[in-house]
Amino acid sequence: MKQRLQFAAILIGGFVGPFTGQALAVVLPEFAETFDVTVARAAATMSIYLFPFATMMLVSGRLVRRFQPHRVVATAYAVTLPLALLLLLTPSWWLFAVAFAAIGVANAFTTPVLQIMLRAITPKERLGQALGTYAAMQSLGMLSAPLVSGLASLVTWRLTFLVTAGAAAYILLVRLPVVPSPAGSDNAAAGRVRVVPTLVHMATSFVVGCGIIGVGFMTSLYVGDAFGLGPVGRGLVVMAGGAAAFFASRRIGAMADQYGATTVLVASGVIAAVALFVLPIAPWAVLVALLWAVAVASAQGIQATINLTVIEGPAGSSLISTVQAFRFFGSAAAPVLFLPIYTGIGGAAFWVSSAALVLAAAAQWGLGRAGQREPAS
Repeated sequence: MKQRLQFAAILIGGFVGPFTGQALAVVLPEFAETFDVTVARAAATMSIYLFPFATMMLVSGRLVRRFQPHRVVATAYAVTLPLALLLLLTPSWWLFAVAFAAIGVANAFTTPVLQIMLRAITPKERLGQALGTYAAMQSLGMLSAPLVSGLASLVTWRLTFLVTAGAAAYILLVRLPVVPSPAGSDNAAAGRVRVVPTLVHMATSFVVGCGIIGVGFMTSLYVGDAFGLGPVGRGLVVMAGGAAAFFASRRIGAMADQYGATTVLVASGVIAAVALFVLPIAPWAVLVALLWAVAVASAQGIQATINLTVIEGPAGSSLISTVQAFRFFGSAAAPVLFLPIYTGIGGAAFWVSSAALVLAAAAQWGLGRAGQREPAS
């Protein structure tokens, strides 16, 4: 029973970081009114969380190599809990922004370390499935936050952060499993890091973050413009992606265990590219929701298999945070990059994402072919 509760704590940790980062996405006008700031400053508040989070993830995997993972994560949530409660009460935007940024920094030391813990407690033959489940929880957090905050705004948008506080309290109460520090357990730490594959994984993670996960806002705009859907309808379409990823990612991870990470990664990239290519020419909103669901589920397939490949490779415990950071950089960059494109060409902007995914899948296929040609050591 204790092991199940601790495994649930790891998954809740995967959920709560992305959830917190997206908690303001659909309540920006209400947020701006609360603190008497512009909507532009309200929107910038999301980046105040996301950029420190992604930046610290570039190095957090290396910084914690000599510390026990459960202590690192417990410290991060001990910081998060009081700060989340502060977000419920603070009357100052500046204090809110500082606390929000600090939670982002703390989360940079949970997201990769929780995956290191998963690797330590999961049999190798089931690691892909475990990482797929973790990726599903990340997706559920990112794509359910707008719905939860929208409902909370019927009373006050601040109530959204009770989820953050409650998740941190649960993890601190249940306690995480004790596993060796990565420096002592990384079975590939002594290996030489392969530069080209690592760069390809970083670029692919950026494409996933920018071209799929980060364009949920564009999907919402598109179904509103094309089909006249109101806020509830738009929210349901975007939520279809989160639901699909939640239910599919575990199965995708199991397929990676069975058929190989590269095969599943490339197939996921191609499927996502096709879904996003068809999406802007789909004649019905329901079909758009289904295509969006396929794209987001495939995005989690890509990310889960990248995580599996990296964490099992040379210095995987250190590199996993660096590679994953680029997904969150992509999500942060998506509004800046895609809003002008969507304004100029409308739904055809999804074809830009589709083309980028084709290129990423081709690069990953090339890596796989090169790996097959390498002589066994």
